[in-house]
Amino acid sequence: MEEYMNMNCLLKKVKIIEPGHKLHGKVRDLWIKDGLIFKIGSSIETPRNVKVFDHPGSYISPGWVDVGSYTGEPGFEERETLVNINEAASSGGYTAICCMPNTKPALHSKSEIHFIQSRSKELNIDIHPIGAISKNTQSLEMAEILQMHEAGAVAFSDGNMGIQKSGLLLRSLEYIKNIPESMIINSSFDQELGSLGQMHEGESSTFLGLKGIPSLAEITAVNRDLEILKYSESRLMIHKISTTEAVNLIKVAKKKLSGLFSSVSIFNLVYEDTDLLSFSQNLKLMPPIRSKKDRLDLIKGLQENAIDIIVSDHTPMNPEKKDLEFQAAAFGAISLETAFSLTQTFIPSEISVDLWVEKVSLNPRKIFKLNDASLTEGNMANITWFHPTESWKYSVENIKSVSKNSPCISTNLQGKVLGTFYKKIYIN
Repeated sequence: MEEYMNMNCLLKKVKIIEPGHKLHGKVRDLWIKDGLIFKIGSSIETPRNVKVFDHPGSYISPGWVDVGSYTGEPGFEERETLVNINEAASSGGYTAICCMPNTKPALHSKSEIHFIQSRSKELNIDIHPIGAISKNTQSLEMAEILQMHEAGAVAFSDGNMGIQKSGLLLRSLEYIKNIPESMIINSSFDQELGSLGQMHEGESSTFLGLKGIPSLAEITAVNRDLEILKYSESRLMIHKISTTEAVNLIKVAKKKLSGLFSSVSIFNLVYEDTDLLSFSQNLKLMPPIRSKKDRLDLIKGLQENAIDIIVSDHTPMNPEKKDLEFQAAAFGAISLETAFSLTQTFIPSEISVDLWVEKVSLNPRKIFKLNDASLTEGNMANITWFHPTESWKYSVENIKSVSKNSPCISTNLQGKVLGTFYKKIYIN
């Protein structure tokens, strides 16, 4: 890893990936001067005293955004710190993350929002806090949503298992209508139907003798959330859907509900419940890895725009929580450094680089009204540089996160992030 404070450089012969841009798919040189995209041309003569980056076959796109990362700090620094998540995100090609409020204390007032912003000011990436809907994310009393919005919260969520109380979800959706540029993010999951489950309910859970998490726990919650959204006429993102039925419900509902959005975890696009036959704790996730049919229908949902965003589902957990017997291990895995590579290693024909950039850069920036990162002369440089077919090995020694709970350790991966160009130059 190398960092350069001086944002003056020339990227040679890079393929531009920005669907909708007039240069999309074209190979060009791009000159960054004083942090701005100074010039884009077919062949730019190398200026004096400018760092040149030339990697044959490489691509660039507007900087990637991850929605729903868990930061650890404040309160769970043994899992992750803001400095470490900055390193992990930069290494994985992200120039911004929207972080969940499940910290200690929770991000449930303007002071916690200010803390995140202050601590992340000098980092390579933008860290946009998602404020808590309820105080301490306990679903009892609504938090200070308006004040948090004014302080810089980009959206509101209780993270983790989502809002269980229908009345609280309705009130929060109605309240958010006063802030039309914001939205509610909810993980649609019925805890009563899915409690004590360890993995997807199916043949694999029966074979392993583990209590299953039925698809019904998601389906009933998605149905409820869609009805409440329809009634409130507000803005809602259903976060990390995992089932065929959820895709179909959202696809139909989107035809009538302009304020409806959805996301999917990278893990649910790549893995299936049969991958848990080895009892890998790092594939114990929420939502759980589901069946092959679910996985294929989630990919189809992305291709047909029923699903708007791919998220890394970055959930760091320290060894005391994760290195246990499967039944006792906590849910979650880290993934900021490997999300792109997972698509290029396992499903490159289904998730093209065009689709990836749409779902991790263009859509998140549009939906959450983040900084314009278009590859256009005069704009601030906010760029991810990557190679879709280059191979590399992910090793525990090189993990940037504090936690090491990744299912990809010691795996040979395809598709490598070469660096990011935003605030500073970060090169892997």
